[in-house]
Amino acid sequence: MSRMRSCKRCGTCCSKGGPALHTEDLPLIDGRHLTIPDLITIRAGEPVFSPLVNTIEPSRSELIKLAGQDDSWTCHFFDQAQNLCGIYANRPLECRLLKCWETADLTQVIYQHCLSRHDIIPANDDLWELITIQEEHCEFAKIAALAAEFITTCNSTTQTEIGRIVSLDLKIRQRAIQLRRLSVAEELLYFGRPLFKSLAFYHLTLHEGPHGITVHSASSLGA
Repeated sequence: MSRMRSCKRCGTCCSKGGPALHTEDLPLIDGRHLTIPDLITIRAGEPVFSPLVNTIEPSRSELIKLAGQDDSWTCHFFDQAQNLCGIYANRPLECRLLKCWETADLTQVIYQHCLSRHDIIPANDDLWELITIQEEHCEFAKIAALAAEFITTCNSTTQTEIGRIVSLDLKIRQRAIQLRRLSVAEELLYFGRPLFKSLAFYHLTLHEGPHGITVHSASSLGA
């Protein structure tokens, strides 16, 4: 049987998530083929699908990716009914390099010369102050370490700290929305996905009650 040597338009790559953008993709933004509502920030350490390992892992650096559809990983521009790309003529570098039958060209550029918010958001943007606070106090690496400790020890102090960080992340977003009336799409570029969206990756669940946010071990709730 001969090996596949051309795209069969199966849509598998598009359904696994939009590509990360590289410096070569800046003309797509400058030419407004891609705009802020089309983009999402993946923060360093955030769980994300990696073509290198073909599974979800903590992102090794900050990335700017094409946004997904609703709460799925499926690329924002993928027409699932027709199995077509909505921006094929102006698709990003990773899409141009991807070949199902030979992935070497793609894997060589992953995490290389990737765009970050500093490449897209002007340095004088007044929301940088809030972004900086988020980066200093709402790190995914910190959540990962605390989650591992909590799953092992069920320490209430650790549990409280995780809830505090998740709450702070939401408060930062609420403040930004008050200041700028950000749309949901704009929020996802400025601040990435809310921390609570990734808690399941750490085997945690969230509960919001009258006294604020608390987190629990998913295994303990299922026991």
